[in-house]
Amino acid sequence: MFQRMINKLNDLRPKQLLMLAVVAAGLMFVTIFTGMRMMSNKEVVIVPEEKPQPVVEMTPVVVAKLNIHPRTIIQENMLQMKELPAELVPEGAIKNFKDVKGVQVKVSIFAGDVLTIQKVFSESSDEGFVGSIPADCRAVSISVNDLTSVAGFARPGDRVDLLLVEKGNYSATTNILLQNVPLLSINQNSTGSPAVGENGVPKAAISNPSIATFALPPEDVLKLISATRLGEIYMMLRPANPQHTYVGAMEYTIESINAPKPEPKSEPVTIPAIPANPVPAQVPVTPTTPKIEIIQGDKIIRDDAPVITQPSPNTGAGGPTNVLPIIPSRTVPTFFPPPVSETPLASSPIVEPPSDN
Repeated sequence: MFQRMINKLNDLRPKQLLMLAVVAAGLMFVTIFTGMRMMSNKEVVIVPEEKPQPVVEMTPVVVAKLNIHPRTIIQENMLQMKELPAELVPEGAIKNFKDVKGVQVKVSIFAGDVLTIQKVFSESSDEGFVGSIPADCRAVSISVNDLTSVAGFARPGDRVDLLLVEKGNYSATTNILLQNVPLLSINQNSTGSPAVGENGVPKAAISNPSIATFALPPEDVLKLISATRLGEIYMMLRPANPQHTYVGAMEYTIESINAPKPEPKSEPVTIPAIPANPVPAQVPVTPTTPKIEIIQGDKIIRDDAPVITQPSPNTGAGGPTNVLPIIPSRTVPTFFPPPVSETPLASSPIVEPPSDN
């Protein structure tokens, strides 16, 4: 059948073929248009996807069980825990009893209110001047002037170093007493706002500063008060961002040119101590050299005794020797004969001893 249709198309003339193509195109157009029209009129139903419902996150918070008046110290029986959706929990809500137990309430809190930091811990400015004093410090005031207070440029809220200047008769000593001290007020002004002139223009410094108040630990308060009795206190204004928070201990003393010159000190003379029983110095005694007399013929010759050296029995040859003097013989008379003349004996007269008769 398909072959028969092809044969018939081959037998048609070109005009017939063109008309057949136009009719086929028209039918195709009508079919497509009708289908599109039917599709546009049909309702489209979209079925939504089923999503699981989100789980609400609950957060436990501390809630007041009864009305709490200002300046009341919170006890645990005044509070209760309650769970609220996380999106309903206010900012700064307290979530633990221990965070507020024993704290003094600053404002009124009603039953059912969620305790927050803003309600329990109010700003220090609400407490007045005492709110600016740190918990571990005390406020103390000293007298100042334009010179000792940095010409009034130090303002409340600044930090300063305190110097102690002690004056002597002819000298002055300066040392660093305290460092990094917070200044609370000047002339009872704790706002720190600059003074305003007559034309509404802020002044550069506080005029006529007379009293400065600082926040110090109790032990430093005692040190400062005692120092005011010794000398004058000066303030050093610290920069906004100091290179070093603290510096080492420093002290400087200057002498006056009118100071009396110290007298030269004479060296003490040391006198040797004299012993109670002085020992006499031992004078070395030189041993006397024995002398002998030698008679030679009719002459008497006197001479020193010769010295004979003999080796020590305790030393060998070449060792140290002991010097031994010659001891005169016992046969030598101990008396001296009369002098004899140098004339020969032959010429001298012979003297005979007197007889006993």
